[in-house]
Amino acid sequence: MQTRSNSVPKSISSLLGSGVVGICAVAILGSTACQTPNQPNAVPLEKVTKDLPSDWTTLKPSDWRMAYLDAPTRESLFLFRKELQDQAAESDGSRAYSDATYTQLREMNDACNKSYCANAVVIGRDQTPELAGTSLSVNEAYMNSATVGDVDLRQVQDDWARFWLMNKPSTLSPYPIVNTGGRP
Repeated sequence: MQTRSNSVPKSISSLLGSGVVGICAVAILGSTACQTPNQPNAVPLEKVTKDLPSDWTTLKPSDWRMAYLDAPTRESLFLFRKELQDQAAESDGSRAYSDATYTQLREMNDACNKSYCANAVVIGRDQTPELAGTSLSVNEAYMNSATVGDVDLRQVQDDWARFWLMNKPSTLSPYPIVNTGGRP
């Protein structure tokens, strides 16, 4: 009578004999090893953010960027700009705004930036900003070209040795030549 422990090694040895375990191991390791996650570029909205003003309250109402703000944000920007003008008119000239006003200014600029970047026309200008080509991100394309360049530069030494016939001893000698290349 054969026990269960005896049947397990036989099944493993039969799998090893057929190479199924080896193929499974290669498939598992090949699918998980040395893969980089598909990460977006560090500055994916570079084309969008270059158009953002440093201060939305200084823009004229006819500025082209105002058209891309949603209506509530544009209205609150105009109201906030009116409040700033009123505060500047009332101040004695020593200090234009309070700390709370600077906080409101920063929050208004952030709200305008978010509204501008969320506009469908702005997004439609470059729908895949993180891709350099059809399948690679900018970082992946850079790493691909860096790897190819590194391999090519390392091959230069081998190519140079073959050009000067220094990669192996001459076979024209009538005497036995010892192979010094380290290859059998």
